[in-house]
Amino acid sequence: MSEPAGKLPGRDAAYRLVRSRRRTLSLEIRPDGEVIVRAPARLPMREVERFLVSRGEWLDRHLSAPRPAPRLVSAQEQQAMRREAALLMPPLVARYAAALGARPARVRITSAQKRLGSCNAKGVVCISWRLMASPGDIVAYVAAHEAAHLKHLNHSPAFYRALSGLMPDHARRAKALRRLPHVVPEPIQKTGGS
Repeated sequence: MSEPAGKLPGRDAAYRLVRSRRRTLSLEIRPDGEVIVRAPARLPMREVERFLVSRGEWLDRHLSAPRPAPRLVSAQEQQAMRREAALLMPPLVARYAAALGARPARVRITSAQKRLGSCNAKGVVCISWRLMASPGDIVAYVAAHEAAHLKHLNHSPAFYRALSGLMPDHARRAKALRRLPHVVPEPIQKTGGS
């Protein structure tokens, strides 16, 4: 359940509060600059505000960072990216997974907007077609990251040890990924009509 926007403590910016059955607080800055706070349904507002104050430096750093303009892709480019992802990603994820003694149950190509990759407890790895707009080293990073989740379905020290074994420079690549523009399909132009 989403609540009306609140004002960020000590800043001339607002946030949107989303409550759900989650157990933890999280903070997200969307590509359009919107700040979203996700919180447990019954957490008191004072705890949400305390969380925001504790994340002040992080907010300052990320809100002041320049944001690249979204990259618009045509329907034709989108279809080409889907085909490329379907050909490239299953064997790439499988190769990194094999190096860890794991195997994905399936690699699906999705239209996810926020997450370029994800992995679930059943071993299904999902990759967004939008990843194909990224440089090759970023594509490889996402494949390795999701392969590491086949062994560790979290971001624990063990997960990062596995990822480091696959890709020693994963932190550099993750940082580069965060600076890439968001990939957005071009709006469909309506033709004809009155």
